[in-house]
Amino acid sequence: MMKRLLHLVCLSCVALPLFAAEQPALVVRHEHYFVVVNDAELAPTITARSKSYFRYAEGLALQVIDDQAEVRLETLLPVGADLTEQVPGALAPYYLVIAEPGYNGVIFDADRPWGIVAAGRWGLGTNGAVPQMYLYVPPECESFKLTCHAPSPREGGRVTIHDPDGADVAVVDGEFDTATEETIEVQTEHRGKVWAFIWGKPQTAEASLDDMMLFLDGYLAPLLWQDRGWAEKHGPVIWQRHKAVLDEQAQE
Repeated sequence: MMKRLLHLVCLSCVALPLFAAEQPALVVRHEHYFVVVNDAELAPTITARSKSYFRYAEGLALQVIDDQAEVRLETLLPVGADLTEQVPGALAPYYLVIAEPGYNGVIFDADRPWGIVAAGRWGLGTNGAVPQMYLYVPPECESFKLTCHAPSPREGGRVTIHDPDGADVAVVDGEFDTATEETIEVQTEHRGKVWAFIWGKPQTAEASLDDMMLFLDGYLAPLLWQDRGWAEKHGPVIWQRHKAVLDEQAQE
């Protein structure tokens, strides 16, 4: 998994304000991976906030790796602490940020375009409300799989997927005590375009939108963006690099 993620960042704007108020902040728990695209002449500034839950004692371990797999920044934040720091060292086109808050949470942002990897052990493991997210679906992708899992009682969610024309393609709704899978067929005219994911409170179960893990799998880069423009601009480039890795692995 780490090899594939490092390739995602080695694949190789206008950014939203840090912790933009227009949509809920994305809070994730457990280990997550963020890909930051550096499209400026200065190194990006990243912001991370450790969000505490209950009485969990874990701080936030944070590591920033450049496109050559060299560690640029490594730190541990106490529970509830904030960090705002420019990534040190020479400029790189992409950075991989690994955030490990344990059972606590992390809110991440950057002054450059960034996406979050919805794969691995935890997928996109959100806590509470989730902003609308965007996925670039490459021309080669005929279908992809969406999996939702919320093992805690009375917690779940509702995910509505919109195609590039804004039409509902699928709705996955429930408590998800066991993992629920949905195969999304991609029509020819909707390939090579950006799709939208919208989260909400479940309507088919007495549960709250909370602690839900979402996984993406298929012939695509499982990277979700908070800005449609970022997905449109950077999704194709990242996909071409990621595609080469997938094809190489398939031949091994």
